[in-house]
Amino acid sequence: MSRRRRTRSRPPAEQADVEQLVTHAYERHAGAIAAYALRRAAPADAADVVADTFLVAWRRHVEIPDEPDTLPWLYGVARRVLANQRRSRDRRTRLHDRLRTEFIEFDTRVDRVEDTERFQRVASALACLSDDDAELLRLTAWEGLTPTEIATAIGLEPSAVRQRLRRARQRLRHRLAADGPDVAGCAPAGQRGPAAHHLPVSHEPRWSAGGGS
Repeated sequence: MSRRRRTRSRPPAEQADVEQLVTHAYERHAGAIAAYALRRAAPADAADVVADTFLVAWRRHVEIPDEPDTLPWLYGVARRVLANQRRSRDRRTRLHDRLRTEFIEFDTRVDRVEDTERFQRVASALACLSDDDAELLRLTAWEGLTPTEIATAIGLEPSAVRQRLRRARQRLRHRLAADGPDVAGCAPAGQRGPAAHHLPVSHEPRWSAGGGS
């Protein structure tokens, strides 16, 4: 029956001693750890492996063995760092694939109004409002939030949100009454982007709806 070799722990060290210990290990073995990582991962990932390996060495400095066992110990740390990196990447890939699938399914179910003439007029009018007014109206019409929910999202009292919404709707109606305002003519460059970026909506926008709860 094989027995795992036990690494002798160092006694607690002063901060300066820890820095000297880890710095010495880095200066002597960073190249070998980088080569180890590059043979197993892409360059960008390998750089992370090296950085994380010596971060672990810093945190676990009492476990760093004396030479000539320092490099093999660092290889063991790098191996575990690389395994954790791969698991994290696999989780991100699975999450990305799942969210992409769910978004595509959602995108095929929702009704789109971006291409309608009415929506384009409203989008142009929105671009002529202040950023705050436009965002309040988007949160109401696109996200379907009530004034109470908007208050939570932006950190205001519901009563203040209702008041601002009333004013924002009045300004939007005035812009719509101006018979198709030109976005470029009322929004200075760099201050306001397009009012819509092909966002899917599940209902007709409630631009002039009442206050809500």
